[in-house]
Amino acid sequence: MWLDAEWQQRGLEALRAMLDVDTRTRNEMIQFLMDEGCWDAEKLSWDGAIARWNDCLNPGKSSFFKIGEVWALMKRFGRQELFLAMAEDLGYDVRPKPTEERRQALVAQLIETLKRNEAAISAARSELSRLHSSDTPSPGTRGSSSVVRFRQADDDSMPSGGF
Repeated sequence: MWLDAEWQQRGLEALRAMLDVDTRTRNEMIQFLMDEGCWDAEKLSWDGAIARWNDCLNPGKSSFFKIGEVWALMKRFGRQELFLAMAEDLGYDVRPKPTEERRQALVAQLIETLKRNEAAISAARSELSRLHSSDTPSPGTRGSSSVVRFRQADDDSMPSGGF
């Protein structure tokens, strides 16, 4: 059997190690989950959130952390114990990227994001400008597509029903 009790115990111990923090950090983690919308702050009181936290650490309870919650906590609080245990179990060696390499990757990601945002902003501005210029003719003038025709009262060449 692949998923035996020993394997599950190693996973639980890694999760506990990741979340084995002092009370202040635990409270920051709970607040983070609420602020990020992982846990509904409107439906969950602070005492309820602490109880949920403790239940998630107890394999006998029905509450569990979602993978996104665990991932977010690892990323935000720098606690990768569960990730490292998973990598080891799967046969991978893990090394953090060197600081400069990571910095360059983040700068490149930021530049790409800025380019996409600038293009989107430019397109929106152009569209707004186009809409503004076609929807609001200058006072005292009519848009180029508006044609007004007048006829003289004695002009019988116009079909009836006009002015």
